[in-house]
Amino acid sequence: MTIRLLAIDLDGTLVNHDLVMNPRDVAAVKAASAAGVTVVLATGRMFKSSLRFAEPLGLKGPIINYQGAVVREIASGEVWYRCELTMPMQQRVLALAEPKDWHVNVYVDESVYTARARPEADLYAKIGMVPYQVVGPLSKWVHQDATKMVLVDLDPENVPARMTELAAWMGDVARVTRSLDWFVEVVNPEVSKSRALAMVADRLGIAQAEVCAIGDNTNDEDMVRWAGFGVAMGNAPAALKNLAKHVTGTVDEAGVAEVIERFVIGKEAASSRD
Repeated sequence: MTIRLLAIDLDGTLVNHDLVMNPRDVAAVKAASAAGVTVVLATGRMFKSSLRFAEPLGLKGPIINYQGAVVREIASGEVWYRCELTMPMQQRVLALAEPKDWHVNVYVDESVYTARARPEADLYAKIGMVPYQVVGPLSKWVHQDATKMVLVDLDPENVPARMTELAAWMGDVARVTRSLDWFVEVVNPEVSKSRALAMVADRLGIAQAEVCAIGDNTNDEDMVRWAGFGVAMGNAPAALKNLAKHVTGTVDEAGVAEVIERFVIGKEAASSRD
């Protein structure tokens, strides 16, 4: 097995609950890059939010943001791919969410907009490390395509039921997924990390069998399934672990470094190339 493209999720995979990367993981990612492997962060985060993690890793190439809705090159800022929520898609989300007083963020041009300041908005701002702008009722404010929408609930136990209800409501109109415990994310139905990753691999001339993808949550399932070598973190849900080809350590155990050291640049990777 030869790995030429390594896709890594951020939160829960490379970034722990304190929003910190393990030094062992950082060193391993740098070693992979030095060995000629293209490392791509694949995250639900915004571009400017993910840069604070990409920069310490020394990454300059492509990065997958917004669950795959946008792919761009870090060094130049060139957008390789973009697929957004149309206004009707957004309004359908809001038709369900607003009467129930669910908190919703809308993302447009690297900015976050919400109806009013509330604890859910503050929680997202803390985790996302980006400020939000209050614009009043979103159904009256929406006026252009949006990269994604996120529903935030302070109680993670409510999230599965909200996901189920929203997914049934949206049908084929949009894709509903989960990133962190508190977040229900909504993107264009054509958007996924796997599609974005496949586009990156094709552009770089890298075969699917030469791609490794590491993730920890529902929004990583398609990427882990698509990759030639899909890896689930030790802190991932059972569904993701069951479809992965390998289960590594948890985010607190430097599970990413374990994969890189063993399969990407380690003895097992070297022996597979002999």
